[in-house]
Amino acid sequence: MSNITEIINGKSFKDDTILVSDKMLSYFTMINTWGLGQCVTIFGLIVNLLNIVVFVRQGLHDSVNISLLGLSVSDFGSLFVHFFANLCWTPDIMRMDLPFYPTHLMYILIYTHVVFSRATTGITAWITFERCLCVVTPLKIKSIVTPRRTLTFIIVFYILMFLSVIPVFYTTKVVWLFDSRRNKSILGVARITHNAYVEKVAFWINNVLPTAFFIFISVCTSILTKALRENSKWKANSVSSQKNTVISLRDTRISKMVVSISAVFIACYTPGTVVFMFVLIFPEMRYAGKQKNLLVA
Repeated sequence: MSNITEIINGKSFKDDTILVSDKMLSYFTMINTWGLGQCVTIFGLIVNLLNIVVFVRQGLHDSVNISLLGLSVSDFGSLFVHFFANLCWTPDIMRMDLPFYPTHLMYILIYTHVVFSRATTGITAWITFERCLCVVTPLKIKSIVTPRRTLTFIIVFYILMFLSVIPVFYTTKVVWLFDSRRNKSILGVARITHNAYVEKVAFWINNVLPTAFFIFISVCTSILTKALRENSKWKANSVSSQKNTVISLRDTRISKMVVSISAVFIACYTPGTVVFMFVLIFPEMRYAGKQKNLLVA
């Protein structure tokens, strides 16, 4: 136990030196995760489960279906883990005589949630990139983006995202901690000493890559939106054959759907990207910093 020095959620700073106190954070998280947040999570789980069933029944012979299936799986995984993380914030759960600390378990759940969230980011970037190629080079898109390449990208990206959190779990251990209040040992999470370098690497991996994808998606969405506006009238007038008309309408519908997905993604991920920028400017906002509660909130 000599190499275990820092217990997760330990209080290292005085309340008068931080912007968001522990009490204020508890109120915020309870309202955000216990009520409305949990309802939205359950709704998202149901919708994504239905999407997965639909895309599987449609078959995996089209790169668009494969991408959307991968996106639905990552969203479902993210929300599934987030559902249990929300339960850890529930006051009734925290007061139960459990053999583990719910707040410590949440540390593991949050980083598992990060894996699926990053996968969502990468797959969304792939989908917007594919649609941009479809508009810019419509005659070559089928040879550039194939179902096999799409499936390979999604699988490899999932593996890379799971590997990216290995440094975080490497610097933590599940140990028995004596709880004097309950007079027994409870399972908890503790950090290993001298892990500053590993945490720094994990921080950059799990924040720089999503920020780069965020910028990439924003650029691709702008290009795609502009191209749709310029080509909408031309596609509507291209009626040389009934088949070409159907293909044109299908591509247009898919492109509009991708723009909608990208717009929702940009709206949801903008706060996180802004927070990351603030963390770069103000290191005290990191998880080990004085303003860590502000980051969590």
